[in-house]
Amino acid sequence: MSSDADIVVLSLLAEQPRHGYDLDRVIEQRGYRQWTSLAFSSVYYVLKRLAQRGLVEPDEGHTGRRTVFRVTDAGQRELAEAAGERVLTPVPPTAGVLPAINAYSRLDDPELVAGLERRAQALRKTLEELRGLRAQGDEEHALAIFDYEILRQEADLTWTRTLLKEAGSDED
Repeated sequence: MSSDADIVVLSLLAEQPRHGYDLDRVIEQRGYRQWTSLAFSSVYYVLKRLAQRGLVEPDEGHTGRRTVFRVTDAGQRELAEAAGERVLTPVPPTAGVLPAINAYSRLDDPELVAGLERRAQALRKTLEELRGLRAQGDEEHALAIFDYEILRQEADLTWTRTLLKEAGSDED
């Protein structure tokens, strides 16, 4: 079973062979860090793990200081299977704010209200960053990912504002 990080790296290598630094640059440009835990150092860890599984290999056609990787046939099959499963299976939200709400006995608890106000502020900042990154993008699939994430963050902000309103906060 491939992780989100595996799928991202495999899909980027399926576009074209790349080295780790190039992968990191594309991940940053396309805003993938907004929804996946691919830090710079983890790109190399994922590449190593994928190579051990026989899903990627060094591309002999490239020479230079950095090792350029390409997807193997097994990697193409794994990517197609994992991506197909992910497209068909809606995933409910997991950890985060939903279980945390249960820690408070009332929605108007001052600590919860303060936390939700900070959450709304962070969501607005994230939306601003996402919109800025989207404006720089031009690949159709990357724009679709930005659109999905922007809509998801907007829905979260709407939900957070609704809770704040119910709690009597004047945050907007």
